[in-house]
Amino acid sequence: MSQHSARRTRSGARHLALFLAHWAGGHTVSNEELFRRVIKQRAEAHQEALEEHRRLVLKAHKKATKLRRIAEEDGGLTPAAKAELKAATKEAERHTAALRALGEFTVPVLDPGQVRHRRRRIAAARCAVLAAPAAGITAATVAGAWWTGPTAAVLGVLTSWARGPQAFDLTVRPVPADLIAETPMVLAVPGAPAPVVAPVVAAGAGLPSVPPMPTIAPATAGFAPAGTGTAVEGGQDLVLALSKALGACRVIPRGTRVTLLAAPEVTAERWTAVVRLPDDTGATVDHVVAARKNLGGELGLDRARLHVEQVAGADDKTLRVSGFTTDPFARPRLCTAEMLGAVDVWEQGIPVAFDAFGRLLYLRLRDVSILLGGSSRSGKGAVLRLIIAGCLLDARVRLHLADGKHPGQYRWSLLADSYIYDPDKRAKQLAKRLEALVAEMGERAGRLAAVGVESLAERPDLVGTEGLTLEVVVVDEVSAFTLDAKYGKRITRALIELAARGLAFGIVLILATQLSTAGVLDRLVTSNVVWRWCMYATGADESNTILGKGMAGRGYSAHLLDPEQRGSGLLLAEGRVSTVRSLWLDGDDMTAVQDMVRALRAKPTTPAPPPVSAQAPVPAPSPAPAGEAVVAEADWSVLDGWLEQAAPPVPGPVAVPAGALQRLRALEVIRQAGPDGIKRAALADAVGAPATTVGGWLKEWTGQGVIEALGSPPHTRYAATDGRQ
Repeated sequence: MSQHSARRTRSGARHLALFLAHWAGGHTVSNEELFRRVIKQRAEAHQEALEEHRRLVLKAHKKATKLRRIAEEDGGLTPAAKAELKAATKEAERHTAALRALGEFTVPVLDPGQVRHRRRRIAAARCAVLAAPAAGITAATVAGAWWTGPTAAVLGVLTSWARGPQAFDLTVRPVPADLIAETPMVLAVPGAPAPVVAPVVAAGAGLPSVPPMPTIAPATAGFAPAGTGTAVEGGQDLVLALSKALGACRVIPRGTRVTLLAAPEVTAERWTAVVRLPDDTGATVDHVVAARKNLGGELGLDRARLHVEQVAGADDKTLRVSGFTTDPFARPRLCTAEMLGAVDVWEQGIPVAFDAFGRLLYLRLRDVSILLGGSSRSGKGAVLRLIIAGCLLDARVRLHLADGKHPGQYRWSLLADSYIYDPDKRAKQLAKRLEALVAEMGERAGRLAAVGVESLAERPDLVGTEGLTLEVVVVDEVSAFTLDAKYGKRITRALIELAARGLAFGIVLILATQLSTAGVLDRLVTSNVVWRWCMYATGADESNTILGKGMAGRGYSAHLLDPEQRGSGLLLAEGRVSTVRSLWLDGDDMTAVQDMVRALRAKPTTPAPPPVSAQAPVPAPSPAPAGEAVVAEADWSVLDGWLEQAAPPVPGPVAVPAGALQRLRALEVIRQAGPDGIKRAALADAVGAPATTVGGWLKEWTGQGVIEALGSPPHTRYAATDGRQ
């Protein structure tokens, strides 16, 4: 080797050695980066401690609240329960004190020794990486591969010669941007907004502490409609906090940001923001829902206090995110008798639940059937109670109640049109009832075809008329019927027919099951159920049997609900999943509702006719306004004949034709109702006659003009129609 080549080789070897020593010593990592890493690690440990203490505080408070409620209901507690209450109270106080002691995280003062210690650990790891090839070459040489050592030396010489006198740039890389973003309290970049975190303040009076929420800057621009993709100003702190949290949960790449589409709503109870996920990331609302638990942790909230939903009418990247200071479903909400007083199951619906924002959810029995599921004591009975009460308070509904866990719904047994409960006969009775409804679908189809429609939804005015009443079948604990060895298959076949075609003809199914196994209901039944409502379930598989296959993987699983909140559940309706909690009907309101149902549906045993006048009340004709047609004069001859038969001119017992007194009383009730009219079912109850019989009278009287002469509307749901619509 020439002298020039030797000098070149020695120079290259020196540069290579300096570079390797610089890298192995950990000097590529700056002191600032090491300082930030130490701060970040301590901040994460502090946050984990806060979250753990908050979780334990909430758990202790829930247990104490439950025991206090039991004490109020039962008038006291057992000694063991008192000890549990005392222990839960002390546990809550202990963790609340720990939260006070932890307080808000402050940046510690670090000495250089801590940075040197961190650098030594990095150097040890890098030296181990460099020593691995040398150890491998030595081991191979000892094992017999004599050529490995000389080959490595030759390669080293060639590498040194190739490098030559060109020195390496021994620089320190800049601090990573993601590390700067995650430690905003350390050497913050000038002009960059830093999310402000409220300090943890333990609440007084034994209440759990309020978790931190991102502070939201007031918006300075107007509202932009959701889904337009146009960002609005203001709320940048919230956008930054959401973007960082979604990036930490790997929903969107780190460094990308969501777009704020509407000015944030901030109240003392919650904050709400409508945002759109960044394009070209593949992230959708389902990904956010699936990561909701981790997302809540990043935002300082638990799952129960973080609400995520897709904005109605927008694409799959537009969502509404809300954070609550307390669990919105923690307190039950009562359903009063006034809320059910004037219920209309077809148009308005039955109030059955409320959502996270306190909005009431109404169940309209128009093209809707329901499947209720959940574990024992999860709150299915509260929902059924509301549905049954609402149906019984609408005279157009005929309720058929099959009770698979008698006496679960026994309070309604004397008020429903049919009640099936006998364990020895209930399966047979339900099979006959369902098969009769399947046969009735043919008759109803003929009635609808006669007026040129295919379903009742096209002609709401026909709901409740003769032959087209709403038939609501409520089956509580459906497994007791479908799994019956003798009649289970017949019941399943009938349910398949009714679920597939019954809604068009006003036949509604309300099915509740406790055993969430695939064998309880046939797939042909569940696939045609419009509403699926799952209360707390013991596992994801049980939840999927109610909500559908794969729903748990999308983040919708009822086993994540709080089992102590009876009535809380996931509702799949119109293709969207919402978290709701059922209303509660009990106490005085329950008594008042049952009295209202009895007044509407109880039939008198011996109806007494009202006093009969010898002459029919003939209203004075009113002159018709100019330009309007004059209504044809009513045929009073038929009415006069009934009056003469019902009121003989001479005193004494007279054989009155059957039904004459009932018809006369019906006319008197219609006359007193006047222009407001009266429902057919209520009229039937008032005179003690079947509803179908009264419907025939109304149709006949409408054709004769008697109804119009008495002052009631002839072509409404209060009287039978005659085709002159």
